[in-house]
Amino acid sequence: MLLEPEEPGPAVWRANAYHVLARAFRTPAEWTPALPETLRERFVPPDHPLRELATKTADAWEDALRDPEQTAVAHARLFLGPFEIQAPPYASLYLDPQRRLMGAVSQEAARAYAEAGLGPGPGPREAPDHVACELEFMYFLAFQQATTADREWADRQQRFWQGHLGRWLPELAANMAAAESHPFYDALARLLRGFAACEAKLLSGSEHFADGG
Repeated sequence: MLLEPEEPGPAVWRANAYHVLARAFRTPAEWTPALPETLRERFVPPDHPLRELATKTADAWEDALRDPEQTAVAHARLFLGPFEIQAPPYASLYLDPQRRLMGAVSQEAARAYAEAGLGPGPGPREAPDHVACELEFMYFLAFQQATTADREWADRQQRFWQGHLGRWLPELAANMAAAESHPFYDALARLLRGFAACEAKLLSGSEHFADGG
């Protein structure tokens, strides 16, 4: 759910940004026509340095929606295989020295979700350290920060970013960019890299973030 207050603050923009990024990493068959416009209008404020890049990524997303077959092929090559996966979307393959799926890194992500009050959803489930799941988790935490006065949610964001997502998201973006698989995913890689840099600066442990988001 997108947040729509009359005067969105930083936590609202960040929640919406994580929301749309998580959906960009889902399969193209799961996309909706509204997502590019959400990216264009809700990702960052009008005066943010990433605004132009977000607009270009939204344009490329609209083009991708018009060519679903080619986009699905690019998604598979990047994230699924069956042969070499160009940009593995699992934290385990970046943070676990033995690159084990569903090992300690996956368990670490699942534990963070459970501690925040989130349980497994119904139906088929992706590994908890899939990038879409981790982005969805950050969306949840930013949503809570934006809608409550409890600084616990800011603290959880900082811990998860510094100890987990922030340690591998830039490398995922670099792998996507190096693959040059599709104009949309190329643009998404640039946007993801810029967004990760902004988040790394913001989530550096400053009191300002914890107090105001």
